[in-house]
Amino acid sequence: MVASVAKLARDLRLFRETPLILSAPISAIVGKDVYIKLDALQASGSFKDRGMAHLCHDLKCKGTVRVISSSGGNAGLAVATVGRQLGLHVSVIVPETTKSLVIEKLKSLQANVTVHGANWNEADKFARELVEVDTTAAYISPYDHPLLWTGHSTVVDEIFDELDGNVGCIIASVGGGGLICGVLEGLARHSSSEGGENSTVVITAETEGAASFGESWQRGTLVRLDAIKSIATSLGALEVTPVALERARAHQEAGGLVHSAICTDSEAVNACVEFSRDHRILVEPACGAALAVAYIPRLRDQFLSNIDGPIVIEVCGGSGVSIELLSFWKKEFLSDD
Repeated sequence: MVASVAKLARDLRLFRETPLILSAPISAIVGKDVYIKLDALQASGSFKDRGMAHLCHDLKCKGTVRVISSSGGNAGLAVATVGRQLGLHVSVIVPETTKSLVIEKLKSLQANVTVHGANWNEADKFARELVEVDTTAAYISPYDHPLLWTGHSTVVDEIFDELDGNVGCIIASVGGGGLICGVLEGLARHSSSEGGENSTVVITAETEGAASFGESWQRGTLVRLDAIKSIATSLGALEVTPVALERARAHQEAGGLVHSAICTDSEAVNACVEFSRDHRILVEPACGAALAVAYIPRLRDQFLSNIDGPIVIEVCGGSGVSIELLSFWKKEFLSDD
């Protein structure tokens, strides 16, 4: 069923099968084969096209003509990108922290944009209220829906196909938990088809001040942050979906490992800068958190020294970045560079 749904979404070009390439520069730093999965090349600029393709197509088939989403940027852009292809009317509620660059991109995709609230949680509350009033519209969560997770799980299918199932580790950033839920779903599906073996190490990556998953994972219970105190606003959910913790525990019970890596804003920005030099691709600090696990010596030594097999970094992307913004972040956080 998953394979047929994913194939349909691909056939409709609602998301793309993205390149998986061996990164010579990062492999040299780590001392092991490191592959980068380039979901920054999705049409909207991030991995979120995968999940939104599944959810929006399902809603369209059920007769929905209008969708309302809340987003710090990337999810809204994915809804607008996919929704436009499907002929849906898209409204996106963004918090005040959203970059003007993202708002302009949303408008260019013909989305109706409303700025509301100091953070994503306040914007999301307003989006849900609008759907309650407008019964013709459907609410779309940026990360908390089974069809989103199933869509995101296709990244694992592509990785396993390319590497013939030989994957030692997958590194992925965590915001609200949609991507990691998808990664874990994909790994569970492949381990089931291979007799239950599930040895792939999963490393979740976040920045300090936005580590809702990391703090929850360390404490063993769901933790709600008081506020987002990080430049990586795309990771800005005060509370990760509980399903992320449930699936992480299930992955470990099946024989895999889950590690939480938390970096500073400066380390995330440094990783973005180094990645732009090595691969000529711009990504947000939220994605830089995953790259930092390889680029930053203290994280690399802690998390990658004992990995057996190819390492894959999910380059989830992000559209809230430009050459000017990256230069600004570099000056602000890497003044000694």
